[in-house]
Order: sequence, then structure tokens, then C-alpha cells
Amino acid sequence: MPSSRPRDTRPRGLSSKGPLPGPPDPVSLAPLLVVWERGKSILRCHDVRFGASEFNPGVGRGRFHPLRDLDGRPVPTLYAADNPEGAFSETIFHEMPVRGPEKILRRLSLVPTVLSTLAATRDLTLAQLHGYGLSRIGVTRSELIEVGSEHYGETAAWARALHACDGRDGRIDGLVWVSRQHDDAYALVLFGDRVARRDLVVVEPPLPLYQGPGYLAVQSAAERAGITIIE
Repeated sequence: MPSSRPRDTRPRGLSSKGPLPGPPDPVSLAPLLVVWERGKSILRCHDVRFGASEFNPGVGRGRFHPLRDLDGRPVPTLYAADNPEGAFSETIFHEMPVRGPEKILRRLSLVPTVLSTLAATRDLTLAQLHGYGLSRIGVTRSELIEVGSEHYGETAAWARALHACDGRDGRIDGLVWVSRQHDDAYALVLFGDRVARRDLVVVEPPLPLYQGPGYLAVQSAAERAGITIIE
């Protein structure tokens, strides 16, 4: 007797669990492209083991990394934002709940973290993952940007497809979206096989976040967000 269970029509290679559909063939993708203008600030909150303009070769796990191209080669990534609050929200505040007793940040967690200010020496072409850019590729913000870390394998698959599609109108240097935790900021990820370190200049050197002006900036942002910092 035939099973009455619905047939799974999701693309192979992705889990059938979770809300995000698998990406289409990169050849069929034509994302909206935006330009991050030369000289525009790029705020990066990062571990001190990486230099200010050094790309992450694949350490850890995030929404759009680790990333490999269609030939299986690792693609280094660099996450950033257009303001400090966005940079904090995409890193040190990233897993912070909206409410409840767990809305706290341990100050000691800031010890290895710094904030660097970069700028590109050329215009960067980014795939737009906000506004019409999402409907253009057939996903919603809740599916791609709002999902939690348990779906990062699926969201990284979309990054791989967008990296491979090449934008049709020009090479894609990375992705840009509205920060999940701070919707007054744009977050971006740059592809290390498209953007070289020489394409980035350090405008302000790494600022430690555990103490001094860096900590005061974190403290101010945390207070406005209703986050409690404990020792």
C-alpha cells in the first residue's frame, strides 16, 4: 500500500528540517546588487587572533560561513557592519535573547575582542539581502536572516549559491543585509577570494573592548539594548 506521507521535494544536500528552502541553481540566481562605496566605513568586531583586515579562513560557524566554492575550496570571510552597534550586534550580542534572565553579557567574554575600523580602496559589489533583494531571490527575511544557529548549514548554502552566481551584472564581493539584532545597521560579509587584504585599509586600529573607550562603547550599547553586563 502506498505511503500517505508527503514526498520531500526539498533540494538534496539540505536538511528537511527548518523553514528555509534550499537555494536554486546558481545559474538561475540574479540578485539585486548594491555598491558599498570606496572609503565608506567598515566596522569589524573580531577576535585578536585575526589582524584588523585579516579574513577568517573558516574558524567557527556563522550565518554565512564556513563557506566553500563549488569546487570545494574554502572561501575566507570577513564580517562587519556600517556602525559600532551593528558590529556588536552581529558578534558579542549575537545570541542575546530578547527577554528573560539570560539577557546578560559577561565582561570577561570581551577580553579577546576588539573593534577595528576599515575602509575599502575600491567600490565593493554586494548582493542585497534586504528589501526587494530578498523577494528577488525567493526567500524572506524570517527564512534567511532571522533563523537561529541550528540552521546555519542551510543559510551558508545560500551564501555558496550567491557566491557562485557571480551576479550576472558583475562579480559579487560579498553580501549585505539589515542586522537581525539591530535594524538600524547594515551587516555585511566579504568574500576573501574576491576582496584582497590590499583592498582594505585600516582607518582606526583595533580597539580593545574589555576596557577603556572600547568598553565604554559596549557598555553604552548594552544599556540602550537592556543588556546587563556582569563581571
